[in-house]
Amino acid sequence: MAMLPDVYRDIVEVVADAPGPVQAKQIVPRIGLPTTTGKIEGTRSRLKRLVERGWLEENTPGQFTLARRGPGRNRPNAQ
Repeated sequence: MAMLPDVYRDIVEVVADAPGPVQAKQIVPRIGLPTTTGKIEGTRSRLKRLVERGWLEENTPGQFTLARRGPGRNRPNAQ
């Protein structure tokens, strides 16, 4: 996960620590951003990029979980 930029790493950590699927509006305050529409939409875009790159899954629209397989799960030191 060290290869991710800080904000992406923070997002993945929040999703990994969550007990279930999370939405962008739940992640924004946990990564230290104000809960404005712009910040929520920007975070949603980052979440979608993390899905495209295999770090997260979006099985239900707007609900994000850690990928069961992919960059964040198949590395020896992945948490």
